[in-house]
Amino acid sequence: MAQPPPRRPPPPARNAPPGRPPPPPNNSRPPPPRPPSALPRVPLASSRFDENHLPSVLHQPNPMTPEAERQARRRTCRFIEEAGQRSLRLPRVAVATATVFFHRFYAKHAFQEHDRFEVAMACLLLAGKTEESPKKLDFVVRECWKLRRRAQQQQQKLMNQGGDSPSMAGASPTAMPSPSSADNIQIDPKSEEYVRLKERVLLLERVILHTIGFELSIDHPYKFLVDSVQTMNKKRSIEGKDGQPLVKNPQMVQELAQNAMNFANDSMHTTLCLQYTANEIAMTCVYLSGKYSGIRPVGGKPWIELLGGITVEDLTTISIQILELVQPKKGMDSEMAFKMIRKDLDEMARDGVAASDSKRQKIN
Repeated sequence: MAQPPPRRPPPPARNAPPGRPPPPPNNSRPPPPRPPSALPRVPLASSRFDENHLPSVLHQPNPMTPEAERQARRRTCRFIEEAGQRSLRLPRVAVATATVFFHRFYAKHAFQEHDRFEVAMACLLLAGKTEESPKKLDFVVRECWKLRRRAQQQQQKLMNQGGDSPSMAGASPTAMPSPSSADNIQIDPKSEEYVRLKERVLLLERVILHTIGFELSIDHPYKFLVDSVQTMNKKRSIEGKDGQPLVKNPQMVQELAQNAMNFANDSMHTTLCLQYTANEIAMTCVYLSGKYSGIRPVGGKPWIELLGGITVEDLTTISIQILELVQPKKGMDSEMAFKMIRKDLDEMARDGVAASDSKRQKIN
């Protein structure tokens, strides 16, 4: 029987032409996971931010409504503010940093998954270290627990009197106890509850760090708005109701800066820090403060010409979100001022559209 001819060896592989890189190796392993800081990167563009797609709203099987999610944020931000400033004596910047940590955490996690008050404690603990005002874990836990316990007693008292207390539904997977007025607001440092609470807060601190991608350097509106007010004052570009430059009235300058600070503090209770830069929020706060205080640009110029780094569209969007939050708190005395602000925003928006159309026609 004839033997088959021997197989020829395969021809040698041709060298790749010069300048062409070799093909990448076929690696069947999945790509590495994206870092937490890229899911999503903050601050988000306003066009990409949608509260209908927040984790708490999409959570199954018990999703929250956008309104309930918004209220949970605002109530917890008030808790952070009160605990940070009154109980822990943290600087204003540290409290603002804790609030930004809180917003960023719940931009990627659901309220149904983590107790929001324990997350708030962890945010305050981490922010104190970040802003060089560290507080001991035991002190943070005791003071925050005391503040929360006191609020629970007040809610229980209102319920016993037949009043309405703020709803806590959907805010936390942990059932909130119902203390009576006789309960002590102090937590026993030797109790198992205290030990477990400290362990959970320490664990949440690490979870927060991974969630925000270890991005601990936070810009706040305060510095930008103070610099803006000082620059406007030095350039004599703003005047009071009497038409005199504010250089001659330091009290009005102080009022302008203080009201802008107040609006910036109010903005921390919203998700604006996830949507816009600190400078854009600061410019909006200066604008709102000027309109609220009766301060105006010299020569009848529009405010948008004095505010650097912000468009009319962003100014309008940020202003509306802040006004929706603060208007119920300001009362009837401020209703007329807020109506004038809305009217001025509408006029600036119309002027901006008209200027854009005119520029487009010239180009064509």
